[in-house]
Amino acid sequence: MNTESDADLLPWWKNPANAIIGVIAVAVLLFSIGYFMGNRAGRVQHNSVDTGFLQDMRIHHEQAVAMASVYLDNWVDGQAVQRTIAREIQFDQSFESGRMVQLLRIFGESEVNESEQAMTWMNNPVPLERMPGLATNEQLQRLRKSTGVDADKLFAQLMIAHHNGGLHMAQYAANHGKNDEVIKLAAAMVKAQEAELVELNRILSSL
Repeated sequence: MNTESDADLLPWWKNPANAIIGVIAVAVLLFSIGYFMGNRAGRVQHNSVDTGFLQDMRIHHEQAVAMASVYLDNWVDGQAVQRTIAREIQFDQSFESGRMVQLLRIFGESEVNESEQAMTWMNNPVPLERMPGLATNEQLQRLRKSTGVDADKLFAQLMIAHHNGGLHMAQYAANHGKNDEVIKLAAAMVKAQEAELVELNRILSSL
């Protein structure tokens, strides 16, 4: 006598238990594909503000990191709080620059501004080297040669101007960007740089 149940004798594709498992597996697969595609679509959606902001702010950040590095190299018994701020700028803005490059790659956009104009995405085009807040070559040379209190004062002055210019761009991107990550990144920059401006202005007034 055959002791196997009828369910055991059914082909696997007709077995009710296997059919249920198969339906669940297909549903999970379809949900995963839909979630991935939807999430990816949400990431890559962007407009000219997102692209222009990332390209131009990357240039802006690179100068801030360079100024912080010069100041730290020259720092000897200077303003301790300002040295901490310089280190934060060096680390945070280097990290943000890397993230901006990643986002531009995700968008399929150039990692650099290939034109000679900045801020066209703000309807306020200026030559790249004249972006608000950027230090001139002469100012950078002075910073390289300065030490002590002179270095403290000059770095504070240059970074205050730099942050004010960067804030202008970041606030615009936060208000007019399309991509969620770009908007969040711009808003985080605004918050961080506003806090640093308070400290830098306080330090400069005490020097």
